[in-house]
Formats: sequence, C-alpha cells, structure tokens
Amino acid sequence: MFEALVGVFGFVTATVSFLYGTRIAWVCGKKCHFKEIPENKKLLLSESLPSASAVYFFGFVIVFSLFFDGFYTVFVSSLTSAILLSHLVVTMAMPELRRKPAVELCRVPKQNGSSSTRSNCHKVAK
Repeated sequence: MFEALVGVFGFVTATVSFLYGTRIAWVCGKKCHFKEIPENKKLLLSESLPSASAVYFFGFVIVFSLFFDGFYTVFVSSLTSAILLSHLVVTMAMPELRRKPAVELCRVPKQNGSSSTRSNCHKVAK
C-alpha cells in the first residue's frame, strides 16, 4: 500500500514538474524577439533557463530513478536531459523560428468562360 502511494506521489510530482518547466521555458521563448537588443534577451534567458532546467531536473530524477540504478547515472542523465529539453522548448516557442506556411493567391477566372492558369498565382507568407 505504501509503495503504491509513493508511486502515485512520484508520478504526480514528475508530471507537475514537466508542466511547470514547459510553462517557464515557453513564456521565456515567447518573450524573446529577434528585434530586441541582445542585452534584454540575455537577461531574460539568464533568469528563465536555469529555473526551467531546475524544474525539469526534478521530474527527470523521478523518472530516471525508475529506469536506472546508481546515483551518478541518474544525476547526469537528468541534468543533461533537463538542459536539452529547456533549450528545445525555448527555441520552439520563439515567434521568429516558427514555420509560416505560404498561401497562394490566384486571380479570379474571367467571366467569358476561360479559366485562369496556375501561372497567375503568387505565394505570400502569412
């Protein structure tokens, strides 16, 4: 009974740490615009990335302790995964690095029955 309760608390703690770590890193990435001066981005990244990595670290320690044996294996794996995941989430959330699909704008067909060709289409980014 006690083992099941420990497992439930571990699962909830790991899930919450992954959610909050993602929230911290995502907000940091959304605030980083390429138009700002680099000093502002450095300050924001130096505040948010370590905190997101620390929150991720706790979740990875719980998850990796279920799969690996040994303190150093769990510690190094958790630290590496936390740093990589926090940087990945920040990069994915940056507005300038998001993929913007192209939209084709075509001319309306002529009224006399002839259809317009695809050569009249222009690709425009949203």
